[in-house]
Amino acid sequence: MESQALTAHTEAEPHAAAHASVHMPGPSYWPILLATGFGLLAMGFFFWATGASDTLWLILGAVLTLVPAMGWATTIAAERRHMDADQTGQDLHKGFLLFLVSEGCIFGAFFAHNYYIRLTAPAWPPPGAPVLATTLPAIGTLVLVLSSFVVNLAHHAIKSRRLSAAKNWLLLTIAMGIGFLAIQAYDWGFLLQFDKFTLSKGVFGSGYYIMTGFHGMHVIVGLLMLSLVYWRLERGDYNDPKYSFSTDAATWYWHFVDIIWIFLFFTIYLL
Repeated sequence: MESQALTAHTEAEPHAAAHASVHMPGPSYWPILLATGFGLLAMGFFFWATGASDTLWLILGAVLTLVPAMGWATTIAAERRHMDADQTGQDLHKGFLLFLVSEGCIFGAFFAHNYYIRLTAPAWPPPGAPVLATTLPAIGTLVLVLSSFVVNLAHHAIKSRRLSAAKNWLLLTIAMGIGFLAIQAYDWGFLLQFDKFTLSKGVFGSGYYIMTGFHGMHVIVGLLMLSLVYWRLERGDYNDPKYSFSTDAATWYWHFVDIIWIFLFFTIYLL
């Protein structure tokens, strides 16, 4: 009996070691709430764009998206503090890169549709479409491009344990991102108010608002990620250099948002 138990224990050890790096998170309601928020956000945007409703559903969807996103991120950060960073770091970075690739594919579909319409349309922009001013969007582009350099300074400051400087660079990046959104909002408001250029103004209008609006949503997500990094800096979570995946992810995402906008600016405003 004793030899059988010893044999069973010996056979179980390799099996346990093989699964030592597998992390099974506990049950969470954050994904369900986040999915609900995304659905309400999309529905609210559709209702607002078609004039079927005011911004109530849009605001409700935004709240039910932002709060669960922050809560879920906080939960993941708390779980990772009890894990071996060496076992999960590479998988997290690869997974996030794949996520960025998938996001790039979505934007790629928008670009492909836009250029296909351009090549097949008798004239572009279509007759009656407003002439899009480039001065203000060019300023917004400059602000966003510069913010990409600033967030890189924050990233390097965190890596080199200069956390006070990292906070200042992060706050500047967040301010520049908000400034870009303000410029975009002013541009939208001007086109809607004075040019009566709406989402329903043919393929030119729908393409403009969907592409710039979808990018604007990504800027908001990027600001949330940067805000979360700043909050964790205040908590002292980055005193241990092992737990810096969130800083890598936020920086990469912000660079992604910047690169996408450069292509959008060239496609929508210059061509």
